[in-house]
Amino acid sequence: MAKAEKRRTQAERSAESDRQMFDAAIQLIIERGPERTTLTDIGISAGYSRGLAAYRYGTKDVFFAALIGHLHLSWCEELDKTVGDSQGLDTVILAVSALQNYVKSAPDELRAMFNLYYYSIDHHSEMTQALDKIHSSQRRQAMQWAEEAIAQGQAHQQLSRERFAEQYCALIFGAIYQWLVNPKKVALAELLESCKHSLRAMLQIPSG
Repeated sequence: MAKAEKRRTQAERSAESDRQMFDAAIQLIIERGPERTTLTDIGISAGYSRGLAAYRYGTKDVFFAALIGHLHLSWCEELDKTVGDSQGLDTVILAVSALQNYVKSAPDELRAMFNLYYYSIDHHSEMTQALDKIHSSQRRQAMQWAEEAIAQGQAHQQLSRERFAEQYCALIFGAIYQWLVNPKKVALAELLESCKHSLRAMLQIPSG
């Protein structure tokens, strides 16, 4: 007689249903946009009851804030895997390479994540707070990379870490925004390659 399958705990079942609802929400957001995606639709599309998402999260904004966190964690895993133990200028370039990899491996997640980013701008709620934390974290990362580049002699001592971090985010987010508007016309991977050249120029000390 085959050994009975180990029964999952309540926490494991909840984690699985959350994952299923997040996956369903990603597809609905891509198809309809965040505004027309409802908690009822998410629960049904995930194969659960129409009220599960509302029961667990209460409001759509709370659910979307959790989804933003879930998608950001997925992106951070790709980033950490790609940059490894690199530092300074190398990390800046590899971070963009990580995004190029993510465009290929998880384009739906990337589209949904940035759709939620832009949707949350006018929603002063849990979503806005989640997004602000993520943006602050990304700017701190870029500032650290600039600091390392200066320490290694790859950038001017006078380089403003804050300005570099702002320009880094502006370049990357701007490239993704253009891709979101017209993914058939904008080749994001190629555009990000151009961003690498711009970022090198911002950091590197001219020879001679």
